[in-house]
Amino acid sequence: MALMAAVLLVYSYQRESAQRVRDTVAMARALSSVVDRELAAVESALQVLATSPHLKSDDLAAFDAQAREALSNHAADNVVLTDAAGRQRVNTFRSFGAPLPQKDMPQLRKVLDSGRPVVSDLFTGPLMQRPALSVSVPVFRDGRVHYNLSMGFFPDRLSAILEEQRLPPGWIGELFDGGGNIVARTHQPERFVGQRAALSQEQGLRERTAGAVETLSAEGIPVITAFSRSAVSAWTVAISVPREAFTARLEQPLIWLIVGTVVLLGGSLVLAWRFGGRIAGAFHGLSEHALRLGGGQVVTIPSFALREADAVGRALMEASRMLLEARHDAHHDALTGLGNRVLLKEVVDRQLALSRRQGGELALLYIDLDEFKPVNDRFGHAAGDELLRAVADRICAGIRRSDLAVRLGGDEFVVAMFAAGGAAADAAAKKLAETLSEPYAVAGAEIRITVSIGIAASADGRTTSERLLEEADAAMYRAKGVGKPWPASARGPQPEALQPGAGE
Repeated sequence: MALMAAVLLVYSYQRESAQRVRDTVAMARALSSVVDRELAAVESALQVLATSPHLKSDDLAAFDAQAREALSNHAADNVVLTDAAGRQRVNTFRSFGAPLPQKDMPQLRKVLDSGRPVVSDLFTGPLMQRPALSVSVPVFRDGRVHYNLSMGFFPDRLSAILEEQRLPPGWIGELFDGGGNIVARTHQPERFVGQRAALSQEQGLRERTAGAVETLSAEGIPVITAFSRSAVSAWTVAISVPREAFTARLEQPLIWLIVGTVVLLGGSLVLAWRFGGRIAGAFHGLSEHALRLGGGQVVTIPSFALREADAVGRALMEASRMLLEARHDAHHDALTGLGNRVLLKEVVDRQLALSRRQGGELALLYIDLDEFKPVNDRFGHAAGDELLRAVADRICAGIRRSDLAVRLGGDEFVVAMFAAGGAAADAAAKKLAETLSEPYAVAGAEIRITVSIGIAASADGRTTSERLLEEADAAMYRAKGVGKPWPASARGPQPEALQPGAGE
């Protein structure tokens, strides 16, 4: 009986310890997501900057000025433009035209060779001679990589992100790159950044994307380290808890567990423990997948060798599939495949919040088809639907990949332009007006329509998506009031509608 009690105590202690480890691993995953979001924001900024007309015309002096302006809105230290031969053409650490190092950098060569965005490992910058990291994207011309465009940043920016998480006293947060080099740290970063992490030699870290190991910290302290490796950047976030602090948190629950075990110890406990553990394991696994289902993730559940648990697992997987389909349908227009009003509000609200924190411009183009009803009356609703799909295709072809096109309903569309102010929105509206007014081959006939487009822009995000949409709608009606054909101004006759920031 004493042996059974001892086994139960050990099992319970291990289970509580494992739960503590899972909680710490979940914290490492969350912190990894924060780092990934920062890197994604830098990549998005580069993708927008890569569309600069100055790159198409090789006006690199003008592009240098544009890159410096873009840096003020993003958490990066410099912008580097490298040509296909690996030569630096622009580096915002130096004034344009000043001599630049021509050393071939492997992290930049990866972009030129692969034609895909790359997050670098830690390297020593040839210009500043300091440890640095970079996010790079290709700039294509005629189907080939013509330039490599990068934003670089020093490790102290990433250390600041770790510090913002406010880990408990004594806990150590670390971030290291795909090569196992420490690139950020909450404790003594000036001492350890650039060193190879001892944790990177652990077998568990090399074989798994997330988990926990017992090891020594860089200071030589025994720790339990939870880690999570990003599938996007291959960087790893590690949270190390001193072994002494970890076990101390388990002492009080363990004492209560001993008391409870002594009180409840009996012959029936053996059978209950045996089958209860199996059932608990199955339902614990199901609860984890249920949480993932609640987060909108795809759920794939293995067999638990329990008929009831497996039935629940199958039901969760079917619910996951239906939820994903419902989520897509809830955010997209069934006729054109464009986003809908719900998606527009979510994306614009998120972008406005980002603009309030980091700056940046946002514009909405409200598009209304002027002669759509006569098409329905003359050719029928099937032809009208065909025309709406054709209009949607032309809108998608006429905007940037970073922009969002939605159908509000009927013959009304909206284009949300990110990192674009009034002038860029005005030019885009005029181009769309010309494209959408060209003839359509629908129902065996040539159909012509015109459009009215209203624009509202925000320069600092201090507005709401509803208000911005209302102002774009009002600007569209002012444009419609000018009369046909398409007026010269894409935002209607009132001068204030042409101002960047209208809608703030």
